[in-house]
Amino acid sequence: MEGERTENKTYRPRAAGVKARKKKAKKGGEKDEDLTPRQRNPKAFAIQSIRKTEKTVRRTLDLKVKKQHIPFVDRTPVEPPPIIVAIVGPPKVGKTTLLKCLVKNYTRQKLSNVNGPITVVAGKQRRITFLECSNDINCMIDIGKIADLVLLMVDASFGFEMEQFEFLNICQVHGFPRIMGVLTHLDTFQENKRMRKTKKMLKNRFWTEIYQGAKLFYLSGMVYEEYQRTEIHNLCRFISVMKFRPLQWRMNHPYILADRMEDITNGESIRQNGKCDRKVCLYGYIRGTHLKNKQTIHIPGCGDFDINDIQLIPDPCPTPDKIKKRSLNEKERMVYAPMAGVGGIVYDKDAVYIDIGGRHSYNLTEDSRPSNELVGNLMETSNPIDEKMSSSKMTLFTGTEPITASKADDLMLAEDDDEDDDDEEDSNEDDDEVENEEEEDEAPPLKKNKLGKCTDESEEFAFADSDDDLEKEVVKKSLKQSRKIEHDHDSDDDSEDGSNFDQSEGESDQDIQSNEAEVDDVKDDDEGGGMGLQWKNDMVEKAAASFKARQKGKIDYRKIVYGTDIKEEEYKEEKEDELGGLFKVLKQKNIDNKNDRYSINKTDCSKFFPENPQDWSLDEVIASIKDCFITGQWSKDKDAKARLDLDDELYGDFEDLETGEKFTAEGEEEEEQEEEQEDGDNDSGDNNDDKDSTKPDNEKKKTKAEMTANERRQIRKERQKEAFDEQYDLKDESAFYDEWKADLEKQAKLNRAEFDSMPDELRIQYEGHRPGMYVRVEINDMPCEFVTNFDPIYPVILGGLQNVEGNVGFVQARFKKHRWYKKILKTRNPVIISLGWRRFQTMPLYSVQDHNFRQRLLKYTPEHLHCHAAFYGPITPQGTGLLAVESVAGREPGFRIAATGVVLELDKSLQIVKKLKLTGVPCKIYKKTAFIKGMFSSALEVAKFEGASLRTVSGLRGQIKKALRTPEGAFRATFEDKILKSDIIFVRTWCPVEVPEFYNPVTSLLLPPNQRKSWVGMRTLAQLRRDKGVRLQQNPDSLYKPVVRKNKIFKPLVIPRGLKAQLPFKAVPSELLKKKESGMKRIAVIKDKREKKIDNMMSMMQSLYSHKLQQKKLTLKQAAEKRKKQIKKDDKKREQRQKELKKEIFKHIGRNEKKKF
Repeated sequence: MEGERTENKTYRPRAAGVKARKKKAKKGGEKDEDLTPRQRNPKAFAIQSIRKTEKTVRRTLDLKVKKQHIPFVDRTPVEPPPIIVAIVGPPKVGKTTLLKCLVKNYTRQKLSNVNGPITVVAGKQRRITFLECSNDINCMIDIGKIADLVLLMVDASFGFEMEQFEFLNICQVHGFPRIMGVLTHLDTFQENKRMRKTKKMLKNRFWTEIYQGAKLFYLSGMVYEEYQRTEIHNLCRFISVMKFRPLQWRMNHPYILADRMEDITNGESIRQNGKCDRKVCLYGYIRGTHLKNKQTIHIPGCGDFDINDIQLIPDPCPTPDKIKKRSLNEKERMVYAPMAGVGGIVYDKDAVYIDIGGRHSYNLTEDSRPSNELVGNLMETSNPIDEKMSSSKMTLFTGTEPITASKADDLMLAEDDDEDDDDEEDSNEDDDEVENEEEEDEAPPLKKNKLGKCTDESEEFAFADSDDDLEKEVVKKSLKQSRKIEHDHDSDDDSEDGSNFDQSEGESDQDIQSNEAEVDDVKDDDEGGGMGLQWKNDMVEKAAASFKARQKGKIDYRKIVYGTDIKEEEYKEEKEDELGGLFKVLKQKNIDNKNDRYSINKTDCSKFFPENPQDWSLDEVIASIKDCFITGQWSKDKDAKARLDLDDELYGDFEDLETGEKFTAEGEEEEEQEEEQEDGDNDSGDNNDDKDSTKPDNEKKKTKAEMTANERRQIRKERQKEAFDEQYDLKDESAFYDEWKADLEKQAKLNRAEFDSMPDELRIQYEGHRPGMYVRVEINDMPCEFVTNFDPIYPVILGGLQNVEGNVGFVQARFKKHRWYKKILKTRNPVIISLGWRRFQTMPLYSVQDHNFRQRLLKYTPEHLHCHAAFYGPITPQGTGLLAVESVAGREPGFRIAATGVVLELDKSLQIVKKLKLTGVPCKIYKKTAFIKGMFSSALEVAKFEGASLRTVSGLRGQIKKALRTPEGAFRATFEDKILKSDIIFVRTWCPVEVPEFYNPVTSLLLPPNQRKSWVGMRTLAQLRRDKGVRLQQNPDSLYKPVVRKNKIFKPLVIPRGLKAQLPFKAVPSELLKKKESGMKRIAVIKDKREKKIDNMMSMMQSLYSHKLQQKKLTLKQAAEKRKKQIKKDDKKREQRQKELKKEIFKHIGRNEKKKF
C-alpha cells in the first residue's frame, strides 16, 4: 500500500455558465470597447437606494406630465397673422422707449411718435405687431383679450404697482397669454448688493403671480436715451422663438385689430347734417377663425354692427419669399405703422398726408430720401397729372404722326355715337383691361435705376383719388391676371389635343392665310406713311362681329324655357398674332368636336336625343339590365333567398321531444365545420412547433363536435376578449396621448388640404376670409362721434360674434368678490362687466343655492365664498370668464377689480326667491289650539296658506288650519304645546324676485379723448345722495331700541305633603333644609375666670410666636439678597480673569503658529 500512489481528483473547468461564457468571449477575441459601462459592469448600475430611485422616477414622470396639455386641432394658417405683442405698465416706466428700441432692432428705423399698432417683419415666417397699452382700464381690458405676448414692465426702483396686478387679473379671466417681465430703472441703484436683493425679491413675487420659472428680463440702463442694443437684441430673440398655446375663445371667434380707419361718407351728407351716421372702412389682419361677409361684429367701446362689405387687399407688410437663407436683408425688414407716420405717409381720419420735409428736402442725398419710390416720385413731380395727360403723345407705328390725347378723345367720341348699349358695355370692359403707360417728366437722377427695375417687371404706378380706389385697382389687376393665366392654360391644353383640329385643318389654314394677307396690307400702308389710321376703318362692323361671336357661346335662357332647340355652336379658337408689337389680331376657326373645352358648359334641354342608341335585340344588352328587375340578383340585405337563409339560422334549430333527436340549421353546421378546420390548422401548427412534446390521449384538444355548448361559448368569449385587448390595451403609458395627438394632426392636415387647390376668390365664398389675410371691412351706420373723436392710442377691435351671441337674455354666473377689493357688492347696484368682447353695465342679483336647489337671494356678496350672480346681458357660451368693476371713471386709490366669475347657465327666465316672514299675535288661546290675527288680511290669503308651518319666537312649532269668520284674516292654528299671550307667531314664505332688464354698453370710444377715462353710466343711490348732498332718511322703526326687561317675580315652590314624605334626602330642596336648621336651638358656653386667663395667655403666646416667625423670614430674605449680590460680583471677577487668561493663551498659540510658518 505504501508503494501505490494516490491520485487526487483532477480540476475540471466549467463548460457552462456565466464564467465559461466570459472566458470563451475573451479567447474568441471579443473586445469590451463596444460594450457600454452598464453592460460591462451591471452591478455598478444596480439600484442602491429604493427611496432615491423612487424620487428620481417620480420627478421624471412629473416633468413629463407637466409638459402635456390637452391637444387641440391646429388651425394655424400657412401664412399666420402677425403676433400681437402688448407693452403694459404704469406711467413713466419706459413703455414708449422700449417700443421704439424694439422697432429699431427689427427695421433699423427710428420712430418719431408711437400711435396705433406697429407691424414689423421679424423673420422669414414671423411678423410682430407691437401695441402700447395706456393706463385706462378700458384699454387694459381690450388688450388683455387679444394680446398673444405681454411685456409687463416694472420699475425696479419702485416695485410692483397696482396697474400691473390689475392687468394680471384681467388676463387670468380672459385667457392667460404668455407674459414676460421687464425690469427697468436698474441704473438708479448705487449698491450692487441692494440691486441683487431687489432683483431676487421682484423675481419671486413675479413667479408667485405667473408661474415658477417665468421669464424676467433686466434692462440695466440707458445710453443716449435708448436701452442697450445687446439687451434689446436678446429680448427680441426670445420674442422671435416664443411659442403660443391657442386659447379657446380666440379659436372660436374671429377678430381684427384695426391699424387704420378711413371715413368714406358722402361729403354732401356731412355738409347737410354734421351729425349723420358715417360709413367707415377699417383695415387689419384677421385673427382667430374665419370671418365671413355680412357677419355681426362687436367693437368694444362702440357697439354691435353688421359688416356691409369685406374685401381682400394686398398685404402691406408681407413676409419675404421662401428662400433658403439665414437672415433678412435690409429690403425685407419692413415696417407698417399707418398711424405713426412711418415711410413719409400719415393716415388721418380725414385725409392721407405725405410728409415732403420742407424746401430743403430737394437737395438731400440718396440715403436721406424716402425709401418708398411712389412717395419720392410724388414729392418731386413738378406738373399736375391732368396737364401731363393732355400733353402726352404716343406713336403707334414707326413713321406715323404721334397721336395726342385730345385727338384720341375726338375720335372716340365720334365712334361712340354709332355704337349700341351692348357695345358700350363691351368697350367698357375692354377699357378696364387696357392700361395706359405714362412716362414721367424730369425723373430724379438718384431714382433712375429703381424706376428702370419697375418698368422691367411691368409694374406701373397707379394714381387714385383715395387709397380705396387704389386698392380696388390692385385687386382688379390681380383677378384679371389670374383669369388670363387660366385662359392661357386652357388654350394650351386644347392645343395639345390633336384630335380637336382634324376636321377643320383646311378652314383654319385658309383663315390664317387671309389674315396674314391683311396684315401685309396694313404693313404696306404703314410704310407709305400717308394712311397711318386706315386700320381703324370698319371698327364698328368688327366690334359687332366679335359681339355676335361672343353671344353664340352664351346661354340663351329664352330658348331653353320655350323649347327651341339649341344648335351646337361653340366658341372659335383664338390665336394671337402681334401687329407692330402693340395690337393683336384674333383668328377664329370652327371646332365642332364635342370634347372641346367648352363642352362642360353646354346647356341641357328637356328633350334628350342619345347619340348612340342601344340595340335591344342583342342578348348582351338585355343581360346588362337583368339585375334591375325583381327576378335579378340583388344585394344580400334585399335578396329574398338570403333573407330566408337568415331566418333559418335564427329559427332552424329544434328537438324532437318524442325521439330526442336534434336538428340544426345548415348554415350553423357549415360554420361549425369551418371553425373545426381553423382549429385543426391551429392544432397542426402547434404540433409542428412542439414536435418533441408528446401528450397523452386524454389531454389532447377536443374537436368542435366533442365540445359542449358551454365550452364552445367559452372559447368564443376568449377570442373576443383577445381581440378587444389587442385593440384597446396600451403597450406604452403615453400611447393614448400620442395617438390622440396624431389623430388631431391628421385632422389638421385634412383641414388644410381641403381647400389648398382652390383659388382665393372661390375659397373665400366657401369658408370666408381665413386668418392671416389683410382685409378692408366696410361698416355702415357708424356714429359720427367715432370718427370725430378717433384716437389711435386706443385700440379698435372688431370681434366676430356667433349666431346666438347677438341675442340678449338672462345669464347666470359663478361669482366671487376679489379678496383685494375693499368693499362688498350689494344686490341691484350697477356694475360694469367685461364678458366676451363686450363691456357693459348691468344690475346683478346675488344668490346662493340651497340644498333643495332653491336660489335664495343675498343682499350682499359673501366675503370669501362663491355665490351666483344673475344679470341681464348678451348670451355668451358657457365657461366664458367675466370680470366686474364698479367704475371706470378716474383713478381711485386701491384695487379696481371688484369681482371675477364664469358663465354657468343661459336662460330666458330665472327663478330667484327671497325669504319673507309674516307675523301675527294670538287673540285666543286654548290648550294646544289658538286663534291668530294680524298675519293675513283676508280669508282668501288664509286659504292659500293652509297647511303651512308656523313657529313662535320661543321655538314652538305649529300649523295653519282654517280661516275664521271674524276678525278678517284670522285663522285657527295648532301647536305642539300651549303658547303664551306674549308669543309672536311667524310663517316663512318665499317671494319670487325679478332680475332687472338693464343692459347698457360702455361707449368709451364715442367720447372725446380727454373724457374717455371719466365714462359714467348709471350711478348708485349712495353716489346720487353724495353728489346731491341728500342725507339718508332713517326709519324710526328700523332703529334698535334699548330692551327694558321687568324683573320676574316667581311664585314660591309648593310641594305636597305626601310627596315630601316620599322624597329622598338628596331630592329635598335646600330651602326646606335651611328652614329646619334655622329652627334648631344652640347651647351657650359660659367660661369662668381661670379659663378666661388661660385663653388670654394662649392668644398672647400665639401672637409672640407669629411675630418671631415674621422676623426670621425677614432676616432670611435679606441674607439671600446679600448672597445674590456677592455671587454676581464673584461671577464678574471670574469672567474677567477668564478673559485675561484666554488672551494670554491665544497670544501664545499665535506666536507658536507664526514660528511654524
